[in-house]
Amino acid sequence: MKKLLGLVLVLAIVAVGAAAWSGVVQVPVVSHALGMDHARDLGAAPADATAYAAWSKQLGLAFSSPDANYTFASKHTFAGTVKLDGTVPEGTLTGMREFGNPAPGISDVHVRFHAGSMETSAIVDLAPYGYPLSGPVYARAAVTVTGPRTVSVSVSSLTFGNITVPSDIAAKAQDAINSYLATRLATIDGLSIKHLAFVDGAVDFTGTVPKSYGADIPAKGTLP
Repeated sequence: MKKLLGLVLVLAIVAVGAAAWSGVVQVPVVSHALGMDHARDLGAAPADATAYAAWSKQLGLAFSSPDANYTFASKHTFAGTVKLDGTVPEGTLTGMREFGNPAPGISDVHVRFHAGSMETSAIVDLAPYGYPLSGPVYARAAVTVTGPRTVSVSVSSLTFGNITVPSDIAAKAQDAINSYLATRLATIDGLSIKHLAFVDGAVDFTGTVPKSYGADIPAKGTLP
């Protein structure tokens, strides 16, 4: 009996260790020790909320909702139009409220821009959406402008924890992202994309963006 209990204990320890190493399940203490409880450091410029506030003021942007409402899982509303033609540093972009406010299922978001592509990492918790998985996600992708309010995303790398997502599943994820963006961008009144390109550490953009931004409190288990 002692040997059996010992074997069960060893198997339990191995199972817990494997789950923590995979990075798709959060195991107290162990996941932290293995570095699986935070998003990958991409070496991006630090988020600069002060720079974003100054940039927004210069453009005349207005935010009509409480700061805490602005998350990546919130439904946004838009009004008005402002012309934008220039290069925006990644630290300024990541200084926006959405990067600083955790959303249901999404937190610790990082973005790094390269010439022609972008990297992003975050902690994704799928529990609010009915799946018992949580851990760091990393992706690299390119974006092509296909219309005034449409873009096409091409994902070249996708990992969940320490597991490389199989190509067929990555393709489905890419399709889901493009489908979501097609619907989402179409609802942004005031947006018109003439030119969008990633450069090292920044984004070149020519077009128009909404002047006024509102945001609802994010609902658990839903995307806007």
